[in-house]
Amino acid sequence: MPDDDPERPWEEAADLAAEWIWARSEIEGVLPLLVTNTFQNVIGIRCLGDIARRGGQATPRGKQRFDPGPVLVYVPDARSLRFALDLAHGYSLAVVESVSFPLTEWAAGAGAINLLDGSISAISLPADVVADLDRAIFFAGNNGWTGQHEKTHARSRLASHVESGRLAADEAAAYVLSQGVSDKGAIRLRTLLEKIS
Repeated sequence: MPDDDPERPWEEAADLAAEWIWARSEIEGVLPLLVTNTFQNVIGIRCLGDIARRGGQATPRGKQRFDPGPVLVYVPDARSLRFALDLAHGYSLAVVESVSFPLTEWAAGAGAINLLDGSISAISLPADVVADLDRAIFFAGNNGWTGQHEKTHARSRLASHVESGRLAADEAAAYVLSQGVSDKGAIRLRTLLEKIS
């Protein structure tokens, strides 16, 4: 569920995602789970409260553990998105994005369906930028760009794209998450690229 309309109420976006995840839940035979950054994210949004009451609510910092199943993740950051992806493994996932962590490139990399119009999300980044992101992932994505050599490699591959405005740090982070990089790795890459721009 893209956050592409500043006038769209949060409850409307949540309702659309909840309706979809309940339909998928019925098909998959498992109650859906709600994933949020904090437990307070549910307050005031009836459909999210309903999922939390019936299927459960989880946060990356929560102590309770849940079995895999369909998941609605509401305005995630990198950590809660990765957490939701792990919980939804083999099941459906609905995501309501926010402008604070844009997910366009994650949605495209994952082949996500836009719930507003039913279209499959397409990568908006130029092909050479995607190729360089893929090379950066291949070289150091599994390690999350922890070492200096890995950071230097990512900078050398991606700096010109960031400087030219063809790649934003948030886009890079969202894309690498769609390719299986950890939330910490995506955050490290975003921080690395933010220093360039």
